[in-house]
Amino acid sequence: MNRDQRSSRCRPRVEGLEPREVPAAIHPAAAALASAHAGATANAAGHAPPWVSQAILNQVAASMYAPITTTTSTTVGGVTYPPGTYSVPQPTPAEIRRQTYWMEFVGHYYVGAPRFSDQASTIHIYSNGRDVTSNQSLNARAQLLLLPPANPNAKPTTNDPMAGQVAGLLSMFPADALQSGSSFFADITNIPGVPSSNPAMFDHGLPSHVQFTLDPNGVTGGVYAVPFYTVATPAGELTLNNHGSGGAVSTQGAGVVELTYHPTNHLKAGARQSGTVVVRVQGLLNLTGVANPLYKGIN
Repeated sequence: MNRDQRSSRCRPRVEGLEPREVPAAIHPAAAALASAHAGATANAAGHAPPWVSQAILNQVAASMYAPITTTTSTTVGGVTYPPGTYSVPQPTPAEIRRQTYWMEFVGHYYVGAPRFSDQASTIHIYSNGRDVTSNQSLNARAQLLLLPPANPNAKPTTNDPMAGQVAGLLSMFPADALQSGSSFFADITNIPGVPSSNPAMFDHGLPSHVQFTLDPNGVTGGVYAVPFYTVATPAGELTLNNHGSGGAVSTQGAGVVELTYHPTNHLKAGARQSGTVVVRVQGLLNLTGVANPLYKGIN
């Protein structure tokens, strides 16, 4: 071996690498997660993300503050009002902005066996430690339970008022300082007029377009506590936190929940289907604004 060969073998070399182009597209769930972080930035700046729809918020307001129909005579302040349909005070545009609520997160979902004979499956959705972004909390955790009907064409009856309907619960727990004692719970049902047999209601065979109504029955609390107070209307003195026959007495919060599913081939043990899901919630919450120790972002 000559000297030149020995020198060549011992000399360090730098090999070139083939170019690595930035991917032209990313997984939809990853894109949604990036959108959620963008939503957090929007929240910090005081602006709603682009998917929050003023048209939907106006529809929710029209439903929450719809006229009230009475079937018996009512006396208020010495004046007797006959049975009929009466309008209720309407929120101003500024009040709708104050009541506007939105929440977004990317979580995991698991589809399991049904719990009862009138259900098709049990769907669990968890934020799995990831931040839940909203206009009222930059750091929260959320869970969602959905129970699709076994027979989408079944008609509700007295014995089974949820027949043919999607049922469920939504919870959100703010983790911000001074808000950790708050809890938001909402009931999940079909959007009125959208039957469970409507294909537009589903994504990958799972409920993707439903409504929520604030649940005031002793679980929701803290910032989201529903007060006991009444207002006098021609239909009578109405306690606003009780479920009633319509209008402002029916709920202090309502809106829609949109879900986009991204299934995976790696199923959790016992699950029929699992994967990543993007959850977006928007609507109105008529809160007092005095139960929150953090003023900014609520009032």
